[in-house]
Amino acid sequence: MKSKETRSATVAAAEDMVLEGWPVVFESPTTIHTPTGDYTEIIHRGALDGCDMHDSTLIYNHDDSRIPLARSNRTMRLEVTDRGLHMVASLAEDSQQAREVYASVRRGDLSGMSFAFVVPDGGSRYDGATNVRHIDRIAKVYECSICPFPAYPTASVEARDEMAAARDVARASVRARAQRIVALCRATRIIKEMI
Repeated sequence: MKSKETRSATVAAAEDMVLEGWPVVFESPTTIHTPTGDYTEIIHRGALDGCDMHDSTLIYNHDDSRIPLARSNRTMRLEVTDRGLHMVASLAEDSQQAREVYASVRRGDLSGMSFAFVVPDGGSRYDGATNVRHIDRIAKVYECSICPFPAYPTASVEARDEMAAARDVARASVRARAQRIVALCRATRIIKEMI
């Protein structure tokens, strides 16, 4: 099983105790920051086809130790559209945390949203030449989170592995070209010495 990843998006208060947002926006290049460096990531249209979104939760700041603010198929609707993943969540009026989160979103104090997901084997590809990770398939959306600081996603082990492999291939190609050039220079020098 691949590692769970998170990404950032935005959310807004739609009406009384209802939050609405787009956790995933297709074809939108996003800079991902990791301890090993930055890269660009694009989630492509169709990546959510067949994705398991059953029992996904809406939580605050990825804290799954708290009671969920909403849950898919019950109090949160997740819909895949041409734009991306649209979320509408109805929060409980008798929950203190829900009231606080809703009020903060309505006032604009909280506008960030993140989501946690897993990409299956073969569901993404990394282009070392452009430093872009393309996500073609997401197997599961675990949760959507309302976040105060969503700009920095958690580290993505899968992406680092893909990036490392692509960089190794690129380095090997550069070394092979350099060795051919050195060999050609030597051969040219030997030929000049013979003439």
